[in-house]
Amino acid sequence: MGKSRTILGATGALVCVSLVAACGGQAGPTSSAAPSAAASTAAAGGPVTLEFWGWAPGYEDATKAWNAAHPGVQVKFTQTQPGSQGGYQRMLAAVKAGNAPCLAQVGAETLPSFLVEGALEDITAQAQPYNAKFQPWTLKTVTFGGKQFGIPVDSGPMGLFYRKDIFDKHGIEVPKTWDEFAAAGEKLRKADPKVSIATFSPDDMYLFAGYAQQAGAKWFGIDGDAWQVRMNDPATVKVADYWQGLIDKKLVDVLPGWSDAMWKNYTDGKSATVVSAVWMTKVLEDSVPKTKGKWAVAPMPVWDSASPAVGNSGGSPNAVLKGCKNIKEAVDFAAWMSTDATAFNDLIAKGGLFPVTVDGGSLPNMNAGRPFYGDQKVFQTFAEASKNVNPDFGWGPTMPAVNAVFGEEFGKAANGKGGTLGSALTVIQEKAVASLKDKGLTVAP
Repeated sequence: MGKSRTILGATGALVCVSLVAACGGQAGPTSSAAPSAAASTAAAGGPVTLEFWGWAPGYEDATKAWNAAHPGVQVKFTQTQPGSQGGYQRMLAAVKAGNAPCLAQVGAETLPSFLVEGALEDITAQAQPYNAKFQPWTLKTVTFGGKQFGIPVDSGPMGLFYRKDIFDKHGIEVPKTWDEFAAAGEKLRKADPKVSIATFSPDDMYLFAGYAQQAGAKWFGIDGDAWQVRMNDPATVKVADYWQGLIDKKLVDVLPGWSDAMWKNYTDGKSATVVSAVWMTKVLEDSVPKTKGKWAVAPMPVWDSASPAVGNSGGSPNAVLKGCKNIKEAVDFAAWMSTDATAFNDLIAKGGLFPVTVDGGSLPNMNAGRPFYGDQKVFQTFAEASKNVNPDFGWGPTMPAVNAVFGEEFGKAANGKGGTLGSALTVIQEKAVASLKDKGLTVAP
């Protein structure tokens, strides 16, 4: 990726780290806690065994490849629900109970929240030998107050997935701007009232954040020694009003994200596009297999053709959770999974993951055709998009709580149960500020 998406500035990182103790976060298991299975096995002279929780496609196979080549350090991978769908709550509960895995997939947007909860181990010393392999901006997303708390894995530059067969049937040109996207939606509804231009999921804050980021939103930042929260800034309101307009004109279908109903809509050809991140490449392949060969990928629609900023949605570092007894081995495995050419080339194919290593662009599968998309070399589109990701976007330290509020308020607005997406942002802003104050954090006016 050519530019960084900043999670926290240097000052913000210091504020976050310095306030962890005052935020009510758990310090994690104390030294008197029962040793993990890994520690016990190592002490007995056998191989070190590490637990690893995550959900990305391809992670389990990567773990098997590591285990085959590293008999002295064995990794047990456990498939969890995606973080925002319950995985993070499970991880934090395990940390508090003293039985957390050593490693966990934690989205870049949620890493600050884990830090404030005291759920992460400092891996600065152990990670240092590997850091030169990563694009420098990626290390900023896992470093707070000069200390490192995760190993970068991937990023999520966004693009337009569209049903080429539907577009061709109705003579619709691939939209290059959001105005053209709306116009395509109107033309499509007139041609076939049963087909929408897209599905809008009001409960998917992290996808909406990518839209807002593209428009120039700056949700979280630091002002002196206080947090700034701007979830209803003009850029975000602009995006909310745009999607509200599509909803009001019935150009999109409103359905819960990642639901059976949403996937059925796409399987049945009732929604013609998905504006999402590169990892959706594999998700569509797995979720709507009957539509193989009907999809193509194009650049994300932009607001201004002269300044084609792109959003980023996702990117999940692997973090060492508090209480891990084998930090070095955990970091060794995490760094291997992110940097080994064979392992990550496989993750591109099986997980749709976009590498963030210095030489990741040269991996064979970055330039390979994918049969689901008519053998289009879709990762080339995302590689180009990554050069234009808007870097000025920050995440806050209470994103799980903010996510819950977002889904509730956007859900009511999108389903006609009160207000609009734009007015919902006012409530979300107020509750986001309250969530920080509840953690003892100072919030700027």
